Amino acid sequence: MKYLILQNPGHNRVYYQASDKMAMAELALAASRFSTDCVGLDVVEIAGVRYIAFETEAELVANDILLISRLSFVFAIFQRVSVEGKEMLLPVEKKAYEYLDGKVSSLLKYQGKTNELFTKMLVNIALLASDFNYDDSIRMLDPVAGKGTTLFEGAVYGFNAYGIEVESKYVHELQVFFKKYLQTERMKHHAQERPVYGKSKADSIQIHEFAYAKTKEEFKSNETTKMLGIIGGRAQDAHKYFKDEVIHILVGDLPYGIFHSNTGGKKLGGVTRNPLELLDESLEEWYQVLKPGGTAVVAWNSYVAPRDKVADLFIQHGFEVQIGPPFEEFEHMVDKSIKRDVIVARKEHLAGEIISSDWE
Repeated sequence: MKYLILQNPGHNRVYYQASDKMAMAELALAASRFSTDCVGLDVVEIAGVRYIAFETEAELVANDILLISRLSFVFAIFQRVSVEGKEMLLPVEKKAYEYLDGKVSSLLKYQGKTNELFTKMLVNIALLASDFNYDDSIRMLDPVAGKGTTLFEGAVYGFNAYGIEVESKYVHELQVFFKKYLQTERMKHHAQERPVYGKSKADSIQIHEFAYAKTKEEFKSNETTKMLGIIGGRAQDAHKYFKDEVIHILVGDLPYGIFHSNTGGKKLGGVTRNPLELLDESLEEWYQVLKPGGTAVVAWNSYVAPRDKVADLFIQHGFEVQIGPPFEEFEHMVDKSIKRDVIVARKEHLAGEIISSDWE
């Protein structure tokens, strides 16, 4: 069977010449979960329009189409068929998957914001490279959450999304925005603030947490209530805020040193543009909160820190860095000062470990 995917026009705009390579890499990860073998990923041009093309041994089933529908670059899906000797494109209906309207991550505008399509891709990479599925009760952590784009993309998938952010003004803006969003969408919700660390009120670290659901009936059950929380704290202290092995996927777009900077490093409150210091101080904590079979996906400016040094840090802290295609196909230029790369690192199961089906 032959299929074609028309890319989201915004995807091409953001990534320029790298859009095709990144789209095929994301698709290759998804294809590893298809019900049938997928081959021949390529870019083709038909009547002046570019498509991502691939072939399968058997026709894609509903779950396969659902996987494709979630991918960051997908605008339309077609099956390429022959009718009376003529090739035609048969539209394939995209499957609905959004728990929250996808617009939630694009409403909040600010300077230095990472593009939502790129953020969506990072979330997909993390989930597809892990041992978990979209239908699991996923807990996602962004330890450098900013104003919450990653959290909102996780919420679109129905994940329980948690973030850590050192800038208190960002934490406040995220809270105000999301509360207003839930009110506007008339979703049943409850907001609370509670301590997650600290022996006294003076040194207490708080989580600002929203419980929400589409209906009153869903809100009555913990199984159908979704959570979104933001902690005003440091990425380096993740294990102080979360228990061992409670996070399924960790997704972070590290500060580039342009509009943001890494804070709280060894220079005692100093600021550094180098993500290596932040990673070196944080990875042990991230590893402890991540579940076995879980994945950490981090983007950073490779002009500031070479890929091999970033990979070495992950390996030193126990992660298994994924190498080769498609995992090393996501590097791309953002502007003359930023070449963004992505690293995918798993926390593997220990030998002889019993894998529980209870994600909670």
